[in-house]
Formats: sequence, C-alpha cells, structure tokens
Amino acid sequence: MKKTFEQYLNQIQKVQKRSNFKIEKSTYPEPQEFDYMDPPPSMVAIDGSNRWIWIDHDLNIRIAIIRTVAVKYKYQDTLDQPLQLLNQECLDSAVLISPDNLDIYNYDPDLKNLFTDIKSLLVGRSGRPPKPQNILSLIRSLREFETAFDVAKKNVDSLIVIDGALTYVPIKQFEGIMYSLREVCKQNNNTLVGISKRNITRRFKQDITDEAVFHTRTKNFKSMSFVEIPPVPVQDPKFPTVGKTFLVKLHEKPVKNFRVDIEVLESKNISKILSHLAYYSKVATIPGYPFPLVDAHNIAVLLRRIPDMYNHELIEEGLKLGINEDIILKHLITNERMELDPFHRHLDEITR
Repeated sequence: MKKTFEQYLNQIQKVQKRSNFKIEKSTYPEPQEFDYMDPPPSMVAIDGSNRWIWIDHDLNIRIAIIRTVAVKYKYQDTLDQPLQLLNQECLDSAVLISPDNLDIYNYDPDLKNLFTDIKSLLVGRSGRPPKPQNILSLIRSLREFETAFDVAKKNVDSLIVIDGALTYVPIKQFEGIMYSLREVCKQNNNTLVGISKRNITRRFKQDITDEAVFHTRTKNFKSMSFVEIPPVPVQDPKFPTVGKTFLVKLHEKPVKNFRVDIEVLESKNISKILSHLAYYSKVATIPGYPFPLVDAHNIAVLLRRIPDMYNHELIEEGLKLGINEDIILKHLITNERMELDPFHRHLDEITR
C-alpha cells in the first residue's frame, strides 16, 4: 500500500507543478486590488436549510421542512462592536415531495405545475428519475429567492446578500421570481449579491478550479483583490447567472477566497460594492466572510441540529386522521440515519 500511495502522490505533485507553471505563463487577467472606501450601507443576509421529517420508501413520498432566514445588520465604526444586529426573520414551511405521483398535487394546480416543470428539467438532464434530494434543493433555492424578494421590498439602499451563487434553473417559476427580485432591487437602490462558499468553475480553462487559480495569483498580495470570471457561454444556459461573477479576497488574510455574484447596475462601482462587503468581513473568527451570513447560517441549521422539531405536530395531525401510531413512527425521521431505507439501517446496526 505504501508503494501505491507513493506513486499516486508523486503523480499529484507533477500535475500541481504543471498547473502552476501554466498559470504563470497564461494570459489570465490580472487581479485588481481594492481598499476600504465609504462606510457601507445596511446588509440583509439570507440563508436556508432543510431536513426530511417523513419518508415512505415504498411510495417514494416524503415530507420536508424548509427554513429560510434573513438577518439585517448595520455597520458603525464608531462603536466598540461595529456590527449592530437590527432584525432577524425566520420562516419554516413544509413541502411534499412525490417524484413518481404528480397527481398528489391536484389540490394546488400551481404547485403541480412547479413540480412537473422541475421533474421534466431533472429527467431531461440525466435521463433518470429525479432524486428527491435534488428536487428539495431546487425548492429550497426558490424559497430563498422568494425571501430575498420580500426583504428587498422592505429595504432601501441596502446590500441584499444571498448564501450561494445567483444562479437559477430555466423554468417559469424561477425566472419569474428572479425577474421580480432584480426589479425591486433596482427600484429600491438595493445591491443584489450572492456569495458561494464553494466554487468549482473552470472558466479560465486551467487544470485547477478558477478559485485555485485566483489563490495562486494573489497569495502574495498584501491587500484585498478581485478578478472577474468569464461569463458562461451562451450555448450552455443550464444554470443562468444573474449579473457578473467575481473571485474576491475580502480581507488581507482571509480564511479563504469566495465567488461573488453581483447584479451590477451601470451606475455602481464594483470596488466600492466589494469594499462594503469587506467591512462586514472583519470578524477575527472568520476573516474574509461576511459575518451576517454566519449569523443567518447558524439560525438556519438549527433546523437540523434539533431533529425532533415539528415531530410532535406531525404525529398529532396523523393521529387525528386515524393513521396508526406505529405507521407514523415507522416513517417519522428523528435523525439523519433514518433517511436510509430500513434494511440499510438494519445492516448498519448489526455490523457496528
């Protein structure tokens, strides 16, 4: 085994050296440096989470809870604690996922159309039945954009920052909410931003990700910097992106660099917008990442950290409908392992 490891690691080193050499010789655009400018406007950060609460493996029907969170902060550099929390909003909603039986949504034609479009989209891409988790991820993304729209209506001259890229799938429901979100941000002079914790694009056409290319080119920079990523080719519209996409170093010594999507209006300065984000990214425990997103994330993931949240309500309603308690408990999800089918769980137990 040691010999195999040695061979593999040696090959990896060769690829890394070749990649670094190509980067140094490439015509990759030079990163631009920027610094703190005017004090920033308020920031509203939005994040989401989800968990399964009921799974019937035989029918392939599931119930999930989706949580969306919006937190608003203000920056005041005259205070000892410059980040001031102004507001927190948290919305939980249940969603029924049934990939094999769309007639289950007959009670709500709009919902049926949404799931029909999502299923057609996912099947069209893979040729295989869509996985419930993929459907749930798209629904959660839609809920997050709807939350962003709600807060953008209530705020002016603010940063509206979503956890994740400003990408969406080309179906009517997503296109509608994205259009409305962009319009209300324009009307209220809000800046729409998406910040991705992970970016795997390779639009610089190198052996490594764009993020790794950016890190290599800026590792000796002592200031904050950014570079624009080339747009997705028009002939490849699988996940349209709103605005322009950048790789950004939001702190002199950041925990990492991030992909930042910005809906850019002609009158707005990119360096100034990034400097506003950088003001919110000074917290020592996670430098280079806007703290309001950290706060929104902490509230969002409580949904998964408290596994019995909403279980009582589901059991109570099931009993009212005359469903046998044993049946309810059989399908109720009280921890992540229970998302596996019953035999997988049994196998895990006996082989511990």
